[in-house]
Amino acid sequence: MKAVATLMLLLTIKIPLVYYVLYSFISGYQRSLKKVRKILELILVVVFAVMIYRILVHFVIWEHIWQEPPQTINTLQYVARIFYSVLDILQVVGLAAAIKLFRLRIEAIKKEKYLQREKLQAELLQLKSQLNPHFLFNTLNSIYALARAKSEDTADVVMKLSSILRYMLYRGESTLATVQEEFRIVDDYLQLQQIRFGEKRKIKITRSIDNEQTGIPPLMILTLLENIYKHGAANDENAHCIIRLSNNILEILTSNRTLSEMKEDIAEKGIGLSNLNRQLELLFRDFNFRYFLKDSIFNVHLTINLNSYAGDELFDSRG
Repeated sequence: MKAVATLMLLLTIKIPLVYYVLYSFISGYQRSLKKVRKILELILVVVFAVMIYRILVHFVIWEHIWQEPPQTINTLQYVARIFYSVLDILQVVGLAAAIKLFRLRIEAIKKEKYLQREKLQAELLQLKSQLNPHFLFNTLNSIYALARAKSEDTADVVMKLSSILRYMLYRGESTLATVQEEFRIVDDYLQLQQIRFGEKRKIKITRSIDNEQTGIPPLMILTLLENIYKHGAANDENAHCIIRLSNNILEILTSNRTLSEMKEDIAEKGIGLSNLNRQLELLFRDFNFRYFLKDSIFNVHLTINLNSYAGDELFDSRG
């Protein structure tokens, strides 16, 4: 019982000191601009706690709990007891502070991860939004031209555009779409371009898909096809796009003859493709994306290991 009484009495010093360190010193030290002042304050508080500790031990615990008369001690013994008191206090305070700092660190890592994820999400959505206006403006110009000519194709163009815009709205900001969904909108896009350009521009599409329910980034194929229509030469009979999907390995190859005035610009900047490359960097750990100009032919080679999709981490709503 005496040991329990001693422990409980000493807790009256340790507990307030622990609360001071956890809720005043640590939080105040992080926000304070005068950190030296906070450290000096901590030292004074600990010194005061040690003094109270020694007073309790010497005048209360030994005399009234253990009922032993005061002893005469030399300086070395006194210093040793002070040192023991400091260790006894600091081991409790240190353990509590370590737990507190560990929890703060975990919270900081979670917050940093959350902010990084938010930043990458915003960047990805911004990259996607930059792609849509190119296609929209080009199509609206075509609708304007068809309307002025009172073409019978105007209504079909508007319907195709509506279908594509609906897909962009509801699927464009998703992380993944099925290959089946993507091909459906690609077919609408190709029909729309056929109405716009007629026989002047055609792209031969070759598909080899083992699973149409596989998830791929939405609008990715559309971006590659738009690049051909936007910068490809008219009456290019060799423009083609090959799409292969096997065992979650997606491969897309495009090839088209470029406009003479755009050759240098495309080879140097890769119009719209650097945007797509950044999206892939955010979404996949394992992919290879190359585009280059050779003998007036612009080539795009894209290979993605869909198993390396990182979007689950990027768009995970959990902390």
